[in-house]
Amino acid sequence: MASGKRKNAEKPTTLSPFRYPGGKSRLRLRVIAWLCSLGWRPKHFIEPFAGGASVALAIAELDLADQITFVEIDPEVAAVWRAILGPTYAEFASRVREFVLTEDSAKKVLSRTENDLVSRAFRCLLRNRIQRGGIMAPGAGFLKRGEDDKGISSRWYAETLATRIERVHDLRAKLVFREDDGISVLKSFRNRQKTAAFIDPPYTANGKGAGVRLYRYHDVDSAELFNVAEEFSGPMIITYHRSVVVRRQAEAAEIRCQTINVRTAHSLNRRELIMFKPGKNGSTRPR
Repeated sequence: MASGKRKNAEKPTTLSPFRYPGGKSRLRLRVIAWLCSLGWRPKHFIEPFAGGASVALAIAELDLADQITFVEIDPEVAAVWRAILGPTYAEFASRVREFVLTEDSAKKVLSRTENDLVSRAFRCLLRNRIQRGGIMAPGAGFLKRGEDDKGISSRWYAETLATRIERVHDLRAKLVFREDDGISVLKSFRNRQKTAAFIDPPYTANGKGAGVRLYRYHDVDSAELFNVAEEFSGPMIITYHRSVVVRRQAEAAEIRCQTINVRTAHSLNRRELIMFKPGKNGSTRPR
């Protein structure tokens, strides 16, 4: 049963330099266990709404698929992944290592407008690390207390972040990054053999259109997403905020639903849907 380096599958390291509200690291072990249970090794693994890409990076690190494609439409987040995977990675890592973080130095960097790739990537990563909950939508403020009341400095581990940049770059032969619409890319993979997908769309606070926006690009057409999922030939896991409408759409596409508890960036419990769609040849249910 070829499915990669199974002996290490339960202990992926954290490679993403990002921190996201309700980040995907909470789902890594579940997705990895599901992928290992398929009984075959995917040629392609796709994560169409990548954000911090914790799951895609874990799949690459553990060598559980031949090629991992991850997709992000936000051009600033995309700049980070392009800087990491391209020849600019060393410059990016060096800038992270050498930066001395204070509130004044952070404000100075974030006020700049240089448009080269590394400058854009650095501003995006800095904003993500020091704003409340990793929220990068307009209006989000700096961390106030942070860990152990250390404020913004508690989320800026320069050496750790630089090392993660270098380690992700080392995995570049397995990784394909696309700055694109996730649903469109998912469509392009729908008929490929031995393809598995993990779909975790961005959400709004409490799953509602009103309220605090957590992402700059948050609008996902769930009806279109489930239409694509229904046509997708390979197995997939989908997560979504708990919603009667989403559950009905999933059931209409013959996708099974469970409700799970997750912890948010603010250490609150939240109920969320996790959905499993077997491939056309069938597969086991995620653990």
